[in-house]
Amino acid sequence: MKRRTFLNRVALLGASGLVAPELLFGLTGCKEAVEAAGLSVGGWDFDEVIDRSGTYSIKYDRAEKMGGKLPMWIADMDFRTAPYVSDALVGRVKRDVMGYTSIPDKYYEAIVSWVEARQGWRMEREWVNYCPGVITGIAAAIECFSSPGDKVIVQPPVYNSFMQYAEGLGRIVANNPLIFENGSYRMDLEHLESVIDDRTRMLILCNPHNPGGMMWDRDSLVRIAQICERHGVIVLSDEIHGDLALGGRRHIPFCSVSGEAAKVGLIFTGPTKAFNVAGLHTAQTYIPNKELRERFQDYLDRRKLTEASIPAIELTIAAYSHEPRWLDEMKLYLQGNIDYVADFLAREIPAIKVVKPEASFLMWLDCRALGLDQNGLVSLFQDKAGILINNGESYRQGGTGFIRLNIGCPRSICRQAMSRLQAALR
Repeated sequence: MKRRTFLNRVALLGASGLVAPELLFGLTGCKEAVEAAGLSVGGWDFDEVIDRSGTYSIKYDRAEKMGGKLPMWIADMDFRTAPYVSDALVGRVKRDVMGYTSIPDKYYEAIVSWVEARQGWRMEREWVNYCPGVITGIAAAIECFSSPGDKVIVQPPVYNSFMQYAEGLGRIVANNPLIFENGSYRMDLEHLESVIDDRTRMLILCNPHNPGGMMWDRDSLVRIAQICERHGVIVLSDEIHGDLALGGRRHIPFCSVSGEAAKVGLIFTGPTKAFNVAGLHTAQTYIPNKELRERFQDYLDRRKLTEASIPAIELTIAAYSHEPRWLDEMKLYLQGNIDYVADFLAREIPAIKVVKPEASFLMWLDCRALGLDQNGLVSLFQDKAGILINNGESYRQGGTGFIRLNIGCPRSICRQAMSRLQAALR
């Protein structure tokens, strides 16, 4: 085969996301195919195994206490933070003075520009406000817009903190379970309306969904908005994984899909997942509806929850102001991890089926064909294979028989985990 033909074919693989740019460069020996694929070689080593001991890591410290198992559970990644984010933080610390700090205009400008460029939604500046964290914000919104005894709808299996904080605040959780078919999930929009009654105040939407990694289509989001607007139900949309859309997909913000969505929706998101800075606790809200926005902002103001820390300001500006090469190449690496795990299981342990995520670094494994009860399933992974995972039952209805696996790590860790699992099943 001629060299030009070979490079063109390999470039097509790169453009499709099947070959990460660093692998593409290694395969061709030059940057020609990488550039033809519209990619770049940034020099970031996602294969590096980083020692996180001594960093007070919840993910690793708990794993160490449990016998040094592979920590593939708590949802942070084992990659170095995007270098321009780290540089911004270090540069600010070197300024020495850490006094009271206001949020500058460029914070909001960076967010608005990023969302327009990456998600195709042009927001107004006043829709955007700082929030201490996504779950902190959702818990605050539950208190702001409902009272004890009111109903909050969730769509399980779904991120367990939604139910934990709603119930902890005295609200009643109502389920609109997802429908699992053909290896993925869809929302049961026909059932949703029957769940709503005169005590229903809100629906918590996970967009993209955790676990499972589904990116909800525009039509589904439009229908949710129509139903909720008709019944006076507010939608709290957790979109923290939106910037981790994979395979060339583009995240669809809930409030962008229709006038009804803009009327009833509050979006909670931030840079912490995509740029691996979860320990710095920062987020933002997008609320087009002026009445909801002012009511929620007043609630946060009265509890002194609207003052961003210096690191929160600096990392947000840095993350959203730079060319996203690091993020795009990291997502290609994540896709390679997902493909590796999915291919290994299909070949070596076909009883475990993969719900391939369309976004994020969390894989949802359907282990029901193994024939184990949930305790036995968790024991297989954690006790026999030595892999710390998230128990599917913690995501409530529909989670039995499933495991959530965090593949936001060097590929060598994924290989080690699959080898351990295979040996445990023998």
